[in-house]
Amino acid sequence: MRVAAVGIGGAGGRIVERLWQDNERRETTYLGAACAVDTDSEALDELDALPGDQRHLFGLSETDGTGTNGDRTVGTAAIEDERLEVRRAIDQLVTSDIDAILLVAGLAGGTGSGTTADIADALSEIYTIPVYCLSVLPAGRDGEAATNTLQALRGLEATVDGQILFDNDAWLGSGQTVDEASETLNETVVTRLGALFAAGEATAADAVGQSVVDASEIINTLSDSGFTTLGYASQELQANAGSDSETVIDRLRNRVLGGEADAVDEIEAYNAVETTLRRAVRGKLTAECELDSADRALAVFAGPPAWLMRDAVTDGRRWLTEELQSPEVRSGDVPTPGRGTLSVLVVLSGVTELPRLAELKTLVEEST
Repeated sequence: MRVAAVGIGGAGGRIVERLWQDNERRETTYLGAACAVDTDSEALDELDALPGDQRHLFGLSETDGTGTNGDRTVGTAAIEDERLEVRRAIDQLVTSDIDAILLVAGLAGGTGSGTTADIADALSEIYTIPVYCLSVLPAGRDGEAATNTLQALRGLEATVDGQILFDNDAWLGSGQTVDEASETLNETVVTRLGALFAAGEATAADAVGQSVVDASEIINTLSDSGFTTLGYASQELQANAGSDSETVIDRLRNRVLGGEADAVDEIEAYNAVETTLRRAVRGKLTAECELDSADRALAVFAGPPAWLMRDAVTDGRRWLTEELQSPEVRSGDVPTPGRGTLSVLVVLSGVTELPRLAELKTLVEEST
């Protein structure tokens, strides 16, 4: 799935910069274009990996280029003055091969909270492709941040085709601040987004799955103006023959060099797929939810072709259907020849029971 990514505000810009770097490292790319828009000139200058012409400052008359200092009303005023200019900057990204636009914003600050829904609305007036938002929830118990977040979520619900949530609070280590953990937090979310959007973009024949996850499968899973959360798990694979330290990479190298080729044990492969799927679903999600509140799901299995057993993938999809009590579960596989890792990404969409949102509502009530 080809996406155009737009980072809004400081947090959004840093995540999109990381997406840009992730895309550059991949053999199969998914990012058609990317840019960052912000009211803070210093934050934009720090995005070294993004080319200068993909960083756009707006709201100078409201902020003097120093940001909104967490004031949502300043962000709203800034985008009202320059809505057309910001949309035109994003227009340059949206070429004919783009399947969707992904906005990325931290909703605690004034820029992300105050401008993202307006930018989404401006894009929806022009484009028929879906507009999604990665909505980053704040850590801690700050009443102003909670208020900004809930107001932004309400605005986005009316203007985007779906929101993927990432809860900073759930992913912080004990005693950590968001600034201290920002590299880890950004890597966590980018790993999951990359696995989702790169699925189905293979160009080599041996990297095309038996059940391809194309753009329509992702769009049908994400699009309903509801909330989405992502689960992910991976494991390193060991070969069955030879020394205990021989990996799948070693075996593939042996085949190329004429060494002995040993079949992957079917039971081991089946168990690996099953275990990794269950870890993805029952492990830490980008935003914790009640699993049975999801009404749609997509599971993406990626790994060496011999390990992606058809029966294991089919049975995994059946298990996920039963686990979620939902009839609308999609799945697909992404062969990764020459690599020794099995991974599963699970997309849970239409979720309604999200404890962190309930906590934020309580914080707002307590602060008023």
